[in-house]
Amino acid sequence: MPSKTQSIILGGLVAGLLSTSYLGILNIACCAGVIIGALVGVWHYTNEHSLTIKPGQGAAIGALVGITAVVVSSLLDLLMGMLGLPTAQELGQQFQQMIAGGDLTPEQKEQIEAANEQFNTPMFKVIGMAIGAAVFSAFGAAGGAIGAALFKKGGAAPEEIL
Repeated sequence: MPSKTQSIILGGLVAGLLSTSYLGILNIACCAGVIIGALVGVWHYTNEHSLTIKPGQGAAIGALVGITAVVVSSLLDLLMGMLGLPTAQELGQQFQQMIAGGDLTPEQKEQIEAANEQFNTPMFKVIGMAIGAAVFSAFGAAGGAIGAALFKKGGAAPEEIL
């Protein structure tokens, strides 16, 4: 079976970019950025090798695209932070601060500030990546299965999934 690595990386780059900072808003709509990345990965694979793949094979590609996307978006957010650009986490904190500026008690404002501090810990970031990997791989699998149904090219791929 032809290698899927290039297709997975391409789809992961697309999904990772669409999941970064301002573009991450796409993922509010049922992880649309991840599904788009999975579709790109499956499209590339079927187009590059002129294959028709089964939905399970597309789901496997999509799940790996989702995991790749978590790594890519995390690295892009880190790079953006180093360059002084707002990251997705900072945008969330700004939103929380806007809420805190309203008619809240001092205790409620303190709780929001404490939550913001917890979000900046390394442990929270690791947990966030693990949760992101699970969610992104699930939505990536769905996108990959859809892509397998949409992008039929020629001969069927061998039975081996990965």
